[in-house]
Amino acid sequence: MIGWTTVRGAMCALLSLGVFLAPGSLLASSPSSGTITPTAGSTSRWTGSAVAATNGESTCVDGTNCDVHTLTLSGTTAAYAGKYLTIKATWPVSADEYDLYVHKGGLTGPVIASATQGPLVGSQFVEFSPGVTGAGVYTIHIVASNVSPNDPYSAVASVGTIPPPRPSANFTPPTYQNLHSPTGIGDNSGEPSIGSNWKSGNIMTNAVLDTLRVSFNTATSPATPTWKLVDSPITSTTSLDPILFTDPVTGRTFVSQLAGTTSLAAYTDDDGATYSPSQGGGIASGVDHQTVGGGPFKECTALQTQLNPGPCAALKARGPLTSYPHAIYYASQDIGLAQMALSQNGGLTFEASHPMYTLAQCGGLHGHVKVGWDGNVFVPNKGCSGAQGLVVSQDNGLSFTVRRVTGSTPGTSDPSVGVGSKGRVYFGYVDAGGHPKIATSDDNGQSWHNNQDVGAKFHIQNTFAPEVMAGDNDRAAFFFVGTPSAGAGTGDDTSSVFSGVWHGYIATTIDGGKSWLTVDATPKDAVQLGVVCTNGTTCPTGTRNLLDFNDLTVDKVGRVYAAYTDGCITSDCIADGNTTTDNHTKSENDGATKATLLRQATGISLFSKYDKTPLKP
Repeated sequence: MIGWTTVRGAMCALLSLGVFLAPGSLLASSPSSGTITPTAGSTSRWTGSAVAATNGESTCVDGTNCDVHTLTLSGTTAAYAGKYLTIKATWPVSADEYDLYVHKGGLTGPVIASATQGPLVGSQFVEFSPGVTGAGVYTIHIVASNVSPNDPYSAVASVGTIPPPRPSANFTPPTYQNLHSPTGIGDNSGEPSIGSNWKSGNIMTNAVLDTLRVSFNTATSPATPTWKLVDSPITSTTSLDPILFTDPVTGRTFVSQLAGTTSLAAYTDDDGATYSPSQGGGIASGVDHQTVGGGPFKECTALQTQLNPGPCAALKARGPLTSYPHAIYYASQDIGLAQMALSQNGGLTFEASHPMYTLAQCGGLHGHVKVGWDGNVFVPNKGCSGAQGLVVSQDNGLSFTVRRVTGSTPGTSDPSVGVGSKGRVYFGYVDAGGHPKIATSDDNGQSWHNNQDVGAKFHIQNTFAPEVMAGDNDRAAFFFVGTPSAGAGTGDDTSSVFSGVWHGYIATTIDGGKSWLTVDATPKDAVQLGVVCTNGTTCPTGTRNLLDFNDLTVDKVGRVYAAYTDGCITSDCIADGNTTTDNHTKSENDGATKATLLRQATGISLFSKYDKTPLKP
């Protein structure tokens, strides 16, 4: 009998690859390998075929529904200086879709380029600079995302000297409704969470002790919201920290109020009409900064189970125990040690917590848990060994790996992650200089690309509460509160010196994070004047009214919603923020904590299948 420790080790080692390899499986590419020289025009060609409808690398089996081709770049890295490698795959049936991933070294190496554009294109291509990434062996993984029989692909890799064009966002900028809760509802709403129930169409939001349901009458234009207080008795009396999570697919919403080493928690399947009590978290949970999230369990496909029965059986043991299909996770921290617990019964009870990281690895506070469609679990952290960090579990919360975000610097706000439909991770953060930046990864944080400052268009110098949500693998939205005013905008301003006007901004990508289009979503209505202090309970009075975070979600047609706390709500404060010559210090701010939503009114959605039916206000 194999011991659990051995099974766990084997399972983690296998899952860390992101792909399942069939022992002795035949590689369908022909030829299976090729060589490129540093000479401009050097070319290597191959063909292949696979039939499947698989969701990215994590669910494919080589020789069946994905292909491997080994490409050697001969010569020295210096010989490729100023040159570019283009890899392109094409196929006859445009309705089909192959996806393209390029690993440095073998399949366990980092993904240095990828293309996962949807169907109706008939090709995928990537470009990169071997003078930067290095000469040597690359593994091209071509995944049959949705391919019909008898539709083979042809691929070509070639060296050129003309640099690839710089991507630019060339779609119509989205617009947003800015919606305040009615008077008497949501007046004390710091640290809002938001969720979208794809079954009912309702939006659920929570801040401090209030849980609100927002429904929209789409028969009017613009759509008109109806706000309703839908508190649970369990979660509306006391709190050290609030959090809400809605599983969009199942429609279940969790409300959690931190209380000592666990939380007072309840869940609802009818948008707050009724609630059921939850255990609230795992045994040995932390005392601060809790997060609740959920999504599909990590599991093997039937073919993966056949090829790797032992590890897949161990993974299945951490799957659902009831009819509720998704995993629910609760995490919190004790100054340094942070832990997470899994619920296998829909949030009714949780297992004992497992350590995510120690103080030696990362700072204590972490961002909010997100679960990818393939079951991988992600928790972001603003400080891990001199960089921002991503904590990853690929075995349903049993073990965790901390991965640094290459090129990032620690910041003042908790970062946020969004996970695309095929596993692309979008990591939004505030860098050490106060700029809003976002990077992408196609290998669960092992390597990072396209690290960009999305606030440059508006000269943003201070940023608060970055929040990210992804839809299709190539589409994501990044919400943040920012100001072009330089200085200690998120510090302890005791003398009302900092004069900044803060707005809510949303950046959108439709090309996988290569380019972003950023808009001011609150152009005539400041979110805050003066300081937005992020130093916790040491902040001076009146500067921490927004508390620690906001939130972002997407509805079933890809419409983006943001929940934020508005600190500037009176006509005088708003007018002051719109007058460039006025004083904009904290003394002019209302210090309010008003529940507010941004609802996307027009523009491209995060799901490309709705592009032919544009969003309407």
